[in-house]
Amino acid sequence: MPIARPRRAAALAVAAAALMPLGLAPAFAQDQTQGQTQGQTQSETAAETPAAAPEASAEMVVATVNGKPVTLAEVIIARSSLPQQYQQLPDAQLMPALIDQAVVQALLAQQAEEAGRGDDKIAALHAEIARKSYLAEAEMAKVIGEATSEEALRALYEEKSAEMEPTPEIRASHILVEDQALAEEIKAELDGGADFAELAQQHGTDGTKERGGDLGWFDEGQMVPAFAEAAFGAEEGVVVGPVETQFGWHLILVTGQREAPVPTFEEMRQELAQEAARTAATQKIEELRGAADIQMSEELPDASAIRRDDLLSPARPGQ
Repeated sequence: MPIARPRRAAALAVAAAALMPLGLAPAFAQDQTQGQTQGQTQSETAAETPAAAPEASAEMVVATVNGKPVTLAEVIIARSSLPQQYQQLPDAQLMPALIDQAVVQALLAQQAEEAGRGDDKIAALHAEIARKSYLAEAEMAKVIGEATSEEALRALYEEKSAEMEPTPEIRASHILVEDQALAEEIKAELDGGADFAELAQQHGTDGTKERGGDLGWFDEGQMVPAFAEAAFGAEEGVVVGPVETQFGWHLILVTGQREAPVPTFEEMRQELAQEAARTAATQKIEELRGAADIQMSEELPDASAIRRDDLLSPARPGQ
């Protein structure tokens, strides 16, 4: 039995994922397992000097199946449809797997055509749905690309940053316990000079206890209202509470105050891009809907009809 090299095994794993809808993955998975368990010889890892590769083009033929070409364009499109984890594999592993996939698809398609199913209405419907999907995604990518250009994002930043002001922040520690009576006992110890961090480690019930109750820096909107009101109303270095929230009872010690500056463009870039993309996509769809004549059918089947896969089954000979 031939030994599957690691590169081939990885390629087969990709093909298995890509061909899952065709039901061919088990065969590829078995081949991959055999390659992993049998290992590889030293000669198989010897370095070879590769020949110069020809210039790529969409029309380049990468395989022929019964005289019919499989082009590089088909392989590129198949690669773009892979799950993200497979997209990250080295190209040298992906290419042979994707070519294998295209060959197997061609073989099965030719078999179906020979059986007289080349004009199948469902196949034509799948092709039309794929065409619409590609065109829709390409059009939306164009819209979003324009909305998220460097120039557009910087203009959006200037607009938003002009309305921003430095945000007051405080740094505080807390001791969270489950009942008010215990919180008051701890408060009495603190008023008597006990160390806040030590009591937080001893009595705290949340993850901050390991760092003496320290919550770090935060603004008012990051905390639940009751906690925020008490913390931002407290004097630095003075323990306040107990304060009740849905999490329990808090004793709060403010340890610092500052004003956070307006975020830089780079700090806001991702947020700006997401907002710009959402806004552009929504506006484009609303614009298209407003200009179109859309008539929704008044009579629809029961909603369960969307799961009637049997309605797409090809008719059997003689039916």
